[in-house]
Amino acid sequence: NDRGHYYAGLGYNYSEGLPINTFYERYSFVFNGDYKIKPWLTSYSSLNFTRANWENLPGSAVSEYNYFGRILSTPPTVRYEDEEGNLLLGQHYQDGNQQYQPEKFIRDNQSDKFTMNQSFNIDFMKGLSLKVSGNWYYEEQLAESFNKDFYQTPTVINTTRSTSSNWRRKFDQTYNAVLNYSNQITQDHYLDAMIGTEYYDSYTRYLSASGSGAATDDFGDLELTDKGENKRNIDTYHNKERIMSYFGRANYDFRSKYLLSLVMRSDGYSRLVDNRWGVFPGVSAGWVFSKEKFMQKYSDILSFGKLRASFGLNGKVDTNQIGYYTLQGSYSTSSKYDGNTSYVIGSIPNPGLRWEKSRTIEAGLDLSFLENRLNANFTYYNRLTSDKYANISLPSSSGISSVLTNNGKIRNKGIEIDLNAKIIQTKDWNWTVGANIAYNKNIIVSLPNNGLDKNRQDAFQVYSGNGDEKIWVGGYQEGQEPGMMYAFQADGIYKNWDEIPDYLEDRGGGASACVLYGKKSWDELPDSDKGTGEEGASKVKKLPIQPGDVKWKDVNGDGVIDQYDMVKVGNTKPRYTGGFNTNLSWKNLRLYAAFDFGLDYKIYDQTSNWFLGCMQGSYNMTTDVKNTWSETNPNGTLPKYYWADQLGKSNYYRRSTMFCYDGSYLAIREISLAYTLPKNWVQKVMLQNVEVSVTGQNLGYITQCALVATPETMAGIAGSGYALPRTLLFGISVTL
Repeated sequence: NDRGHYYAGLGYNYSEGLPINTFYERYSFVFNGDYKIKPWLTSYSSLNFTRANWENLPGSAVSEYNYFGRILSTPPTVRYEDEEGNLLLGQHYQDGNQQYQPEKFIRDNQSDKFTMNQSFNIDFMKGLSLKVSGNWYYEEQLAESFNKDFYQTPTVINTTRSTSSNWRRKFDQTYNAVLNYSNQITQDHYLDAMIGTEYYDSYTRYLSASGSGAATDDFGDLELTDKGENKRNIDTYHNKERIMSYFGRANYDFRSKYLLSLVMRSDGYSRLVDNRWGVFPGVSAGWVFSKEKFMQKYSDILSFGKLRASFGLNGKVDTNQIGYYTLQGSYSTSSKYDGNTSYVIGSIPNPGLRWEKSRTIEAGLDLSFLENRLNANFTYYNRLTSDKYANISLPSSSGISSVLTNNGKIRNKGIEIDLNAKIIQTKDWNWTVGANIAYNKNIIVSLPNNGLDKNRQDAFQVYSGNGDEKIWVGGYQEGQEPGMMYAFQADGIYKNWDEIPDYLEDRGGGASACVLYGKKSWDELPDSDKGTGEEGASKVKKLPIQPGDVKWKDVNGDGVIDQYDMVKVGNTKPRYTGGFNTNLSWKNLRLYAAFDFGLDYKIYDQTSNWFLGCMQGSYNMTTDVKNTWSETNPNGTLPKYYWADQLGKSNYYRRSTMFCYDGSYLAIREISLAYTLPKNWVQKVMLQNVEVSVTGQNLGYITQCALVATPETMAGIAGSGYALPRTLLFGISVTL
């Protein structure tokens, strides 16, 4: 009514996953309401509740990566049924038939989530109001698992009967107060200002317990597990964090032509220690030059024109790297000493870590033509991020592998362009299109002084191409772009003995052999382990080159292929990203399509070479194995097949340009067709509007790297994983 409104809704969703027995089920309830208590006081309330149940993967699966990768490479000769149709396990419960014994792995996952919000808006006078709000988020999650007796292999039964249960409770509360003021001071001057504060508090509790060795697998209760030594475990943790914020903004408008905005915020975060508070100002200005008198004669062409510029400082605390108590240091339990529990340092205190700060300068131009039928926005930005977080490796003698530091500065520069056009606007036809593209490049500006050239970190050496001269590449180096990929360059296949130089020696692919020998490089191997000639064939590392092996590029021409012969392939993140969409309608029929893309970057496909090299030893190859070189297929374009990369040939195992692809992709993100039933039809059944639709989402990619599940999420390395689901939606919308 005239004093209040409410909305309430119930929702249900059930989705089956691709792996067997996986699902996600959700029940939801939502309520939103507002009520004008007094002419100057309005109340706003909301409540959301969600209960979810799910199973991520079969209980016998190790990980998503292994599950999907091994499904793809299951041999066609595998026997998962006997002659009578009875299911067979296969070689192992994790790698075999997932349908064989799913009832042996009991999983129960459930979460309950409440979000409650209450706010009051107080109108003191025209243009001056205060809004105070409280938000509470409560979550409980329970996860239980129990493994009954199951076949580990066709002849071995696992009777561990392991069971576990963990419970987590999280309560977040947020309180804020915001005072708003807006006033048309005079006909030419307008002021809009805001000042506020916010307090956030979060508390998480966790309890887990596990056990094994129950007398029977009929019950999964922890109470029934073996009470013997090392048969039961229990753990708890408590996490608290708080954020306090103060912020303000002032916008000034003169004749809607000259615009100025000032912002300031200060945040204090409990995850930091000595430098919890950060201050982040910003300023922006705009000039709507199309309203100037000298532009009026062009108004038929230029509908709107605006120049804008801004400068701002943003702060960030990366919660993926900084835990609740990371910077305070930590202890962890170790093996008992003299019968007593002992503790060792898990991480060293680092109280001086600061906010990661980004200083951004931005300039833009907004244009509209022909009565806003054509719109264009151009933006240039230059962002300098200082005190960037990075883990720095420490000597193994310290007992700590790494420490998180504020590690120098990195600059991001780029351009963003948005275009929109109303191509057709008639009584029956309407057609609009939109497109955007962005270019970005990153450069490392400075790093902490470590006495090395360009203060490099985690870099390695390769030949420069000028004789035996070597250069440091990769890792982090001042003045260089991070994320560059290096690999051995494959220049074809040796088809016969005559093509192989007598002097050529391959040491580049034996990293696996060095690991076997416990060494870091070929030079550290004893001469007795290197071998020559036929003897070398048994040493895994230094092998004679044979027909069917790869022609690796010898960058410095010394007749030896080693770790320094890698070449730069390209950057691992797209330099160009963007998308385009179109909306076409004819009378009551509407078609919408959206696409996005990434351009100019490289992906290394570590899945295909793993299959082709049969690295795991018992899985199938892809059909590309038919293109490998052999005596009967001398024109094969791929190296000779060696089962499980035996003899350490590493034609497939080492990273090479054979499996480096242009990662550029075009994603068919959404196509939707909708039809609104004629009014005279729906009015006959006492309805206002009825629309039916069909929508396809994530329909596929056009890309060079066919086995990559989701190329837009890759950071240079492609492997197995859960792809985005291809979804087909049928909908009907009815308005009473």
